[in-house]
Amino acid sequence: MKRIFTILLTTISTALLSLSCSEHKAGTTKTDTVEVKNEDKADTKNAKLETSDTVDSKIYPDKRNPSTYTKDLDLFLILDLEENANKKVGIVSLSDRYPLSEHPDSSAIPSLENIDGHDLLYFELDSIYRKRFLSKNNLSERDSLFIYDYSTGTLCSFPVNKLRVVAYLNIYMSPKDCPCNQKDYMIGFEVAKSSLNGIGEYFSNALVIIGKENPFVQGRMKRVQWKKIESKNFPTMPINAADASMIRKYQSVAGGHYFYEHDNLLYYLQEFVKGGGVDAMRLLVLNAKTKEFICERIYFDSEGSSIASITNQWTGKLFKNKPPVIFGFKHLSFGCPRIVVLKSKENDMVINCDNRH
Repeated sequence: MKRIFTILLTTISTALLSLSCSEHKAGTTKTDTVEVKNEDKADTKNAKLETSDTVDSKIYPDKRNPSTYTKDLDLFLILDLEENANKKVGIVSLSDRYPLSEHPDSSAIPSLENIDGHDLLYFELDSIYRKRFLSKNNLSERDSLFIYDYSTGTLCSFPVNKLRVVAYLNIYMSPKDCPCNQKDYMIGFEVAKSSLNGIGEYFSNALVIIGKENPFVQGRMKRVQWKKIESKNFPTMPINAADASMIRKYQSVAGGHYFYEHDNLLYYLQEFVKGGGVDAMRLLVLNAKTKEFICERIYFDSEGSSIASITNQWTGKLFKNKPPVIFGFKHLSFGCPRIVVLKSKENDMVINCDNRH
């Protein structure tokens, strides 16, 4: 999927970067009767599997739809700037977490008053601002930038000291709108596309982390292959009050029910439809051996997002020393995507995407 960011850049002389890229070539389903056991002490009664077409507003603990997000791993996207900028580079913007201030001592970019025209669109930061960028982001020249494409199993790594730090004017700004300030720029690392062999088109399935060691597990992610099931085979677990109210508000009705099994996990998906289209999805995940409830998420269509098709989800082992994950339920115009960690009470992970829509 093409990124929403399109930038016009000046000509860039891009040196070949030192890198390491490795590839790891990336289930059967069944619909056995499952007995569901809620992990909370207050809700330990087993629930039989039967139709879930009727919305029940019983309130369940917040862990089913957590509102907090973990920050133990800072995830980023890489943006492809070739199609509209005609530059064969990718940019990893850190502006989501770069603490910007207009004070001269903390400025992220140099004064632009002596720069005019097209040069305002894109420029490399000099050593002073590069050092400031790394310091404010708690990064070191000894760190590495890891880019992992979970769809191909390809991992590329780059020493930070070999990467250019650049600033480029966001898509909603033009040099004619200047004078511009640092908040109008996306600031981050530039990576030559020629160094990204095995990373898919438009970097659509690539994630980025910067640090001392590679945190990714290669070749363990799978595209979810949902199998349609009858509603009676969907776990009877009441929807919490807030989500049930939202479903009633939009007059949605239960649609298709689906099942997938992978790595000792049972995945259940329920669609809610209105006017022939899917406007909400409900995900339930259970332990295949114990039949215990692990997590639930409900995704709604909104002004700034839309429900993704059931061919868009990925699950599996993505990070070292982390439980499996699942994601890919929404297309976002506003905000940034998040990754669901498949462990009870584990917070979601938000991807820093520098979305300025």
